[in-house]
Amino acid sequence: MKQLSVLILIIIAVMSCTEKNVNPEKWNEAEINSWFEKQDWLGGWKVQPDASINRKSLAVQYFKNQRHWDQAFNFLKSSNIKNMPVGRQELEGDHLFVIVDEYISKEKAETRFESHKKYIDIQYVISGKELMGLTTEDNVTVTEPYNAEKDIAFYDYDEGKYILATPSNFLIFFSDDIHRPTIKAGENETVKKIVVKILVE
Repeated sequence: MKQLSVLILIIIAVMSCTEKNVNPEKWNEAEINSWFEKQDWLGGWKVQPDASINRKSLAVQYFKNQRHWDQAFNFLKSSNIKNMPVGRQELEGDHLFVIVDEYISKEKAETRFESHKKYIDIQYVISGKELMGLTTEDNVTVTEPYNAEKDIAFYDYDEGKYILATPSNFLIFFSDDIHRPTIKAGENETVKKIVVKILVE
């Protein structure tokens, strides 16, 4: 019995060390895809990750800061987000917080591409639907340089990929994902959305 207990402790210790030493930077594409598609990182949240998500960036950031990512997905899974009031709610100070917003989706011409450096966005449409544009920095022209206090830069560009965001999927935007939210998908409608902000480590 004592030998079994020692063996279990050794296995736990090895697994713990292995988890801490995970380095997705060295993973090949098949390893990245396998990890992503298992969806263990979602912590049981049943909403589908959008196909646009950069899988390698997600794996790298997740293992750099697994505690906050797990905390974020656990919050999304276990909270009554449908009835959550509009505003900011801190989960762990400036390291991890959520912003709930409600608005009328806009004409495309009324929106702009944007990006952030300090925070990664998990964006989830709680109700309604909208289009979100996605492109890369080499395609855009800066119209408002990066504002460190507000953690945002704005860009001019009218093309890119446009993704339908609904309550059945969520998107993640990293610092090099230039994105354009709040665009109407068909008719203008009321959209309620939650954005989880995770500090880049």
